[in-house]
Amino acid sequence: MLVYEFMHNNSLDTFIFGDEEKRKLLRWKTRFEIIAGIARGLLYLHEDSRLRIIHRDMKASNVLLDRNMIPKISDFGIARMFGGDQTTAYTLKVIGTYGYMSPEYAMDGVFSMKSDIYSFGVMVLEIVTGKKNRGFYDVELDLNLLGYAWTLWKEGRSTELLDEAMMGSSCDHSQVRRCIQA
Repeated sequence: MLVYEFMHNNSLDTFIFGDEEKRKLLRWKTRFEIIAGIARGLLYLHEDSRLRIIHRDMKASNVLLDRNMIPKISDFGIARMFGGDQTTAYTLKVIGTYGYMSPEYAMDGVFSMKSDIYSFGVMVLEIVTGKKNRGFYDVELDLNLLGYAWTLWKEGRSTELLDEAMMGSSCDHSQVRRCIQA
């Protein structure tokens, strides 16, 4: 039997991909705190826990939010533990969620802490934009969310990625740029 702590606010994806009213509840300060909380959780799994844990399926639906909007990483069903100085592993069966998998994992079955960091980066872009990586496509530029973010960042227009639901609310544009750049 698996027992979870009750999370009053369900998962992160219900806020960033839900209806516009829920997205409006996530002001920039809250979004940034969620991003920082997820980063702290990954740091713990990768560096501070007794065994190094690679989650392998980091995505918004696997981040639960408590009543204070504090994120908790969940669903360790396909996680792998590394011992000692092990940093990389290989698998013949690639499992996880497309759109969040690092290219080396999706194509060659190579996973490491870098795989989780790639997935985290995709999730950060989703939190900033309010758009799913797998559902976004810019017809004019023929780009998905990651390509579109890269194009805007190179042109110095990365803050244009900010979720429209936050328009009119205050946010720290240097934090937004830092999140997109990372």
